[in-house]
Amino acid sequence: MSKMDDVMKQIRRWTRPWETGGSPMEVRRAVLEEVERRAVSLGEGKRVFPFNRVRVELRVEPDQRAAFEAIVQEGWHLESEIRERLRSQGVQVPPRIDTEITFLEDEQIDPGERRFTVTCERTDGAAVPMAGPADPAGTSPSTGRPELDLTVLQGKATETVYQLNAERIHLGRLREVIDVDGRIRRRNDVAFLEEGEVNTTVSREHARVVWDRESGGYWLRAEPGASATRIYRDGRTIEVSPHDRRGVRLQSGDEIFLGRACLKVGLRNLS
Repeated sequence: MSKMDDVMKQIRRWTRPWETGGSPMEVRRAVLEEVERRAVSLGEGKRVFPFNRVRVELRVEPDQRAAFEAIVQEGWHLESEIRERLRSQGVQVPPRIDTEITFLEDEQIDPGERRFTVTCERTDGAAVPMAGPADPAGTSPSTGRPELDLTVLQGKATETVYQLNAERIHLGRLREVIDVDGRIRRRNDVAFLEEGEVNTTVSREHARVVWDRESGGYWLRAEPGASATRIYRDGRTIEVSPHDRRGVRLQSGDEIFLGRACLKVGLRNLS
C-alpha cells in the first residue's frame, strides 16, 4: 500500500466519505490527464511540454479542506508524477517543472463537477525541451505509436484539433459521463459539447479508437447503443457496427461521422 493510501485510510476515520469523482486520488488522476493535454505537437511524431511551471487550484468543501491538504502534502508528488506521465507518452519535458497547489473553499460543489483548474506557464528565459530524432515511420520513440490528429469538421467540441497518442481514446458527448448515482463512468478524450443540433446526434458514449500493436494501426469501434457511426473514405461510406468488436482500421484522410458530427483523421507518416 502506498503512503497516500495510508494517509487516506487514517483520515477517513474522522472525515465524511468523499463524493464519487471528488476523492483526492480521482482529482489527482484528472489533474495529470489535464496536464498531459497541454503537450504540444511539433509534427513527425514529436511532442514537447514547453512549460516549466504548473499551478493547480483545488476547490474543496470547508469541512474537508484540512483532510485534503494533508493528503496532498503527504501523498502527492506532482512534479515527478507529471514527468513520469509525460515521458510515458513520449513527450519531451524541461529540466525543471515548478509546481504550486492552492486551495479554494467552496460551500457547494455539485457531484461530478470539476474541482480543479490547471494553469501551465513558461517563465522568461526558460529553455524549451528539444524533441529527439523521430522514428523513420514518424512514431513515438517510447510507444511505437504514430500520432493521431482528429480535426472537428462538423459539430462543436472542447477543442478544434485533438493531437493524441494513447492506446485507447474515447469519443462522445460531454467530457465526463455521469451515471444515475452521480459517479463518473467515463471520460471522453474527444468531447463534443452539450449544445447545438449536430451535437445532439453524438451519443455520450459513442465510440473509441484503440491502438493495435500487432497490426500497427488505430481501429475505430462503435459503442453498443450509440447512434450511427460511419467512416467516409475515397467516396464511399463504411459502416462501423457496434457488433464488430475489432472495428475498422483508420487511414489518414478518413472522415469519422458520429451521428452528424464529423472528425477528419490525420496520421503522422503511418506506413
